[in-house]
Amino acid sequence: MRILFLLPQIPWPPESGGRIVTSNTVRRFAQSNDVFVGCLYHHPNELKHLDTVKSWCREVAAFPAHAKWDFLTLLRSCFSRYPYKAHRFFNSDMAGYVSRLIRREQIEIIHAQNFYTTAYVTGREPCLRIHYKENIEGLLLDRYADSLNHPLLSPLARWESRRTLRYERLGARKFHRVLSISPLDAARLQEMEPDLSVSYQRAGVDLERYPLLDGGDTERIESEHPPTVLFTGTMSYHPNYNGILRFLRDGWPCVRSTVQNARLLIVGHAPPEKLQAWNGKDGVTVTGSVPEIGPYFRQAHVFLVPLWVAGGIRLKILEAMASGRAVVSTPIGCEGLEVENGTHLLIAEEPVDLARHVVHLLTNRELRIQLVRQARHRIEEKYDWDVVIREQESRYREWLEQWKSSNTPHRSESS
Repeated sequence: MRILFLLPQIPWPPESGGRIVTSNTVRRFAQSNDVFVGCLYHHPNELKHLDTVKSWCREVAAFPAHAKWDFLTLLRSCFSRYPYKAHRFFNSDMAGYVSRLIRREQIEIIHAQNFYTTAYVTGREPCLRIHYKENIEGLLLDRYADSLNHPLLSPLARWESRRTLRYERLGARKFHRVLSISPLDAARLQEMEPDLSVSYQRAGVDLERYPLLDGGDTERIESEHPPTVLFTGTMSYHPNYNGILRFLRDGWPCVRSTVQNARLLIVGHAPPEKLQAWNGKDGVTVTGSVPEIGPYFRQAHVFLVPLWVAGGIRLKILEAMASGRAVVSTPIGCEGLEVENGTHLLIAEEPVDLARHVVHLLTNRELRIQLVRQARHRIEEKYDWDVVIREQESRYREWLEQWKSSNTPHRSESS
């Protein structure tokens, strides 16, 4: 298959949820297909990673996106029916490149990742068009508006959520197939757009990168460290930032009052000043970016997911389960994953209840081991990237054959 991946960022290094998905998808598809990539970059420093992606693919081209808070782009979006991110992620040079590449290479499949990239597809391209959604951004913004409770910002967020949702729905109609990383989002999107062909596409975890620590190794490592809770993610992403701050304020004191030597590791890129201010206080360490997350997983007794605003799938939970860390999450934090409360992880809604679960796991090694074993089995059964991509590739081949069959002119009997 000749596949063009349209991506909102360079798919390397795999430091965020989006890049984890795209790097594993592109790299594995490229092992048995002709893969082309058109992507955006957000800082010139990112261009150094292009060589890695080029080593997988037939051709890769990257174009600059607008800055995260570009004033002129923001102003232009205020007088447009399109949402801000639609403007921010559009580059006319990339649009021209995509159009030329499709003709030059006779592309058979376009895979457009997230709604930001749907602007590069007209809906008239002579190939199978697949749209991959990591979340429904408009619904995510609506949840964000609920969380703000602000007389000015809440209405603005709702206005943007309505514009974004409308743009997402219009964009999705350009495609023959839509894949959603979350079964709940797939159902929501199908309900909103009954004429779309929507399918659930499970995400995965790289079991080589996140090997399960064996029992003896786990016991040794845990004995070398005080009771440790780990939270990871891109800290400039508002659901991560707001969630961990809420837990620090309303949940962490409950943990420390019971387990006085407990520590909390907050690991991830670009922590805002309010979060950095916690570094060194009450057993909290805020690391910022780290070259490798593995050493922090190995120190942790419990992996925490305190999210109250989110969409799509939290790959961090899959990675924690693969690594053999007991997980405590909010319902939204594990939304869309095929996991059960009390079997694969512990779930609670309020920070104080999350804290109680954390304390229970920090002080009950048998329960931790039980959750870890059952969670790792679920990962191996459902979420191994090798299995996930094989299934996805098989789908693409089947859909491509169906598309070719329906678009091949049939010769008449008299001809």
